[in-house]
Amino acid sequence: MAPREKNVSSGDREVVAMQKALAALDGLEPEEQARVHTWLAQKLKLSASVLSASQAAAKAAAEVGKGSGAGLKPKDFIRQKQPATGVERIACLAYYLTHHRQQETFKTKDLTALNIEAAQPRLSNAAFDVRNATSQNQYLAPAGKGAKRVTGRGEAMVEALPDREAVKKALDDNPLAGRGRRGKKKKKAAAK
Repeated sequence: MAPREKNVSSGDREVVAMQKALAALDGLEPEEQARVHTWLAQKLKLSASVLSASQAAAKAAAEVGKGSGAGLKPKDFIRQKQPATGVERIACLAYYLTHHRQQETFKTKDLTALNIEAAQPRLSNAAFDVRNATSQNQYLAPAGKGAKRVTGRGEAMVEALPDREAVKKALDDNPLAGRGRRGKKKKKAAAK
């Protein structure tokens, strides 16, 4: 360890250490930062509660790498998520409004404006994509007065992007609401 400077307060030493740590971690990818953070917590033999906080911070840093981090610009978020359809792009825009702009409810015009801000190609029929994202895919739900909000199914799908296998699993884990019973009735009717 480096010797302590005599006339530097404890708080100042902490700030200097934080600045050095930030400078050292700044050039690393989020996953690399998380590994360094976890290693440091273990190396310094921090208590279990501090280590748990360290692991939570590491997980949060890894989430930033997946594209869900705060401060991410809409253009970068959409580029990371790589939506393949207009409906997926609508869900990504809705997720961004909800989690990065703290806008729980929104209208089609809000999604269209964010799409423009994200420098994405024009949505050919935004109202149609919003309707399909709501009724067909259940990524959005009505929130009253023509507004929508993102559903848990929509959040799971967006968080899984761009990994198509993870998207399939997320959608399997969050099935369409109200579809299971109708399918069983049809099977029963066909069996009679």
